[in-house]
Amino acid sequence: MRWLILTDDHPPMVGGIATFVARLARGLVDRGDQVEIVARAGAEPVPGTRLIAARGPRFGRYAGRWLALAAGSRLFSADRIVATTWVAATTASRLGRPLAILAHGSDVTRPPVRAHATFLRTWRAACQRFAVSDFLVERLREHHLTARRLPWPVDPLACPPPPRQRHSRWAFVGRLTPLKGVDRFVRWVAAAGVQGVVVGHGKAMGPTVALARQLRADVQFLGRVSLTEVQTLWPEVDLLVLAPRADPDGSGAEGLGTVLLEAAAHGVPSVGCATGGVPEGAGLIVGGPDDAAASVREIDRWWTPMRGREAWERCRERHGTAKTLAALDDRAP
Repeated sequence: MRWLILTDDHPPMVGGIATFVARLARGLVDRGDQVEIVARAGAEPVPGTRLIAARGPRFGRYAGRWLALAAGSRLFSADRIVATTWVAATTASRLGRPLAILAHGSDVTRPPVRAHATFLRTWRAACQRFAVSDFLVERLREHHLTARRLPWPVDPLACPPPPRQRHSRWAFVGRLTPLKGVDRFVRWVAAAGVQGVVVGHGKAMGPTVALARQLRADVQFLGRVSLTEVQTLWPEVDLLVLAPRADPDGSGAEGLGTVLLEAAAHGVPSVGCATGGVPEGAGLIVGGPDDAAASVREIDRWWTPMRGREAWERCRERHGTAKTLAALDDRAP
């Protein structure tokens, strides 16, 4: 089978959609399918796939146009087309081809007001509509759009992880933006008196480093790293923290927090808050994330050496590349 993937995020970018593309493509190639990926210029090819570079001004807003132009006749020769966001599918959705669209977060929780009609038309034209969480499925339903939850293509370790006897090194992995809640992570680390490691980069880096110094929090900032380097981090940490915010009107909420699943696949338990789809991936949801002392007490009460094993089991039950491929193979809308 010939697959065409349209995406504006792709390795070496690090993030949920770039990871999704790499994992999905590898899974398809491993089972013998042909995969072509159309992504913005500067992307790196996934082994076994063909990469087509797309170029154009204002790529984010007009990604669908430039991706379709770069794809050309491949839009008609592919057996299946997968768009990683509705924006990437805006032009392809007009062609009557077998198209699957994925919702992953702000693309649905904060769609551009001026493009609302395009947003609705694009989603309704797809043959398959997926979202990475039940939270996003519900948000789409508010727009009278249907979707199914797509298992995340992460394969847990083959064997259960050994019990973690302590929780003294905590991690935050993600873009450093105000909504991601990295400041909450720093305050929790300071209140708990543990070591912290922050992986990622963004406009909140400076204020976060300053906050860590002010609180004398023991936090190491690793900056932007590759997906491979992130994988080497998991055996070195005991707990992942993701406590994001949404805008006052509820927009911009975390779609799922796929890093929670990446950690769980390696037996790293996680703690989060009741924002967006985070409760679907985190092992513990704290009641008041802005009260660092109370949050730390909740974590201490919840922690046992078997939390990592529980996270691994949940991930194995709900996710995995084989489950992702099976959902995409099912032609139900």
